Amino acid sequence: MEKITYNSWSNNYKTPFGALKVDSQVVFTINCQLPAIHAVYLMIHKDFGQSFQIEMEAVKEGNYQTTFELSEGNGLYFYYFKIDYPLNNHVETLYYGNNRYQLGGLGETYYEIEDIKQYQLTSYLYDDPAPEWYRSGVAYQIFVDRFYNGNEKGIVSHPKKNSFIYASPEDDPVYLKDEIGDIMRWEFFGGNLKGIIQKLPYLANLGITILYLNPIFEARSNHKYDTGDFLKIDPMFGDEAIFKELIEQARTLGIHIILDGVFNHTGADSRYFNRYGTYDDLGAYQSRESEYADWYTFDQFPEEYQSWWGIKDVPTLNKETPAVQNFIYAGKDSVIRTWSKLGLGGWRIDVADELSDSFLAGIRKALEETIAEPVLIGEVWEDASNKIAYEQRRHYLEGGMLHGAMNYPFREIIIGVLNHTITTKEAALRSMHLKENYPPEAFKNNFNNIGTHDTARILTAVQNNVPALKQALALLFALPGIPCLYYGDEAGVEGGEDPANRKMFPWGRENKTIQSYAYEWIALRREEAALQEGDYYAFSTRKVLGIVRYLSEEEYLVLLINVSDQEVTFTTKETTTDYSFDIQAFLTKQGLAEKTIPAQGIQVIKKSR
Repeated sequence: MEKITYNSWSNNYKTPFGALKVDSQVVFTINCQLPAIHAVYLMIHKDFGQSFQIEMEAVKEGNYQTTFELSEGNGLYFYYFKIDYPLNNHVETLYYGNNRYQLGGLGETYYEIEDIKQYQLTSYLYDDPAPEWYRSGVAYQIFVDRFYNGNEKGIVSHPKKNSFIYASPEDDPVYLKDEIGDIMRWEFFGGNLKGIIQKLPYLANLGITILYLNPIFEARSNHKYDTGDFLKIDPMFGDEAIFKELIEQARTLGIHIILDGVFNHTGADSRYFNRYGTYDDLGAYQSRESEYADWYTFDQFPEEYQSWWGIKDVPTLNKETPAVQNFIYAGKDSVIRTWSKLGLGGWRIDVADELSDSFLAGIRKALEETIAEPVLIGEVWEDASNKIAYEQRRHYLEGGMLHGAMNYPFREIIIGVLNHTITTKEAALRSMHLKENYPPEAFKNNFNNIGTHDTARILTAVQNNVPALKQALALLFALPGIPCLYYGDEAGVEGGEDPANRKMFPWGRENKTIQSYAYEWIALRREEAALQEGDYYAFSTRKVLGIVRYLSEEEYLVLLINVSDQEVTFTTKETTTDYSFDIQAFLTKQGLAEKTIPAQGIQVIKKSR
């Protein structure tokens, strides 16, 4: 019946594209091809704030237009359109909003107001680019206990009481649990900071410029997310002198180090809580007279206390307590300042959802006061532009807090399209939706991954399909953001979720085919400016996912991935995109109107200065 069109990705309908700075003006245009129209309205409201109904002006050829100023401060706006038209001597109303999948771009018509899916428009304070060393870099995540033991004859440093040491680096990790599922004994392979130092030449030769280390501070576990002492390196890993040596030797190779900051909770077995009496300090669990008493929240002292996800081994810090803030970031001898001044590149913040915006801003301020050109990344599993945690909308990426987030949404898209649980079209749309939602600098700052210590290994995730793994690597390095390899993924390590994803690196037993492919893509990422800073557009045909990274007509890269197990001929006329950037015209001009791609194949077409 009716023909109404709006596309949030096209300058014909919304300009400028995507997220915008506060006080920017946005021009909205909607095309309504109805026999008669009474009025067309932009219905827009600030998240948890004021609502506006703005009558749009008829301009030409069925277009209705209005200009809206983002004057309500940073945060999110949500909008849709209302169309009133005469029918049988009364006024009928139609609505036009986001598509039912809420992916942005082309929307759809709704007949009932309660059915409407709204568009998101992000308003941010200012552009917040990360430093160049980070933006141009390639990262590598190391779970320290599982990377390499640098001691003579592989002797394990300072093994912990009541722990289990694996007999061989080829052993599969297991948890030793009691009848109720609690860990009875933590188990270790013996990887340490000396081991990382000794393998720096391997990492530099691979092309790595950023090392992200899982927690290194003293703790009872092998993963160290149950911190015992924030100001002490775990003795199994080394000491401060060895850590300084790692920083210095890495720096000579052009490698920056990012530490994992676990500031939402501590271990129950910690200097601050001290449930088991391990430390000389009087812990919060032991006495209400402890200097740490108000660092935690007790529902019933001492046995009932708040903890992360109800896990009693990791009691939650009361982060609104000034003493906690002073200890973590504000004080001159705070955790952030103490370690950062040794020469860190920055921090990755564990469970950033659990930390308030003001706490994250405090960390960022302390970091910038301590070192030049730092980076601050947060662990956020969802779209970080619209995350709600504890009934509060988060403003991580709108300026002055996180530079970017761990990009788990990209990982979901990559694995989904390669495993055929989502279509190539959905993969393209979902990635463009993230581009639309994120402030442009934050989108470029995101820390991309295809696997971490919290997920299945990528080879396992793609069902041990090596061609699919190669495609996953291609996407990791071609998508906007900073690519981060989880240690061993480049060597073909397999494994499901924790603990199977935390095997020892297979030194001497690497999958050379996968490893060589990782070398190639790391080199390409470091060589091609288009992959580091180029604008991003995604497109698709039924069997092909395509990506353009575009700086200019003289500098671009096109990636075509055939996700099927049959040879296909890619043709631009099958692509279905409606961006301001004309994908079809661009590809045709570059001689890519038609391209044959082998089964599970990859085509890279690039032009460089």
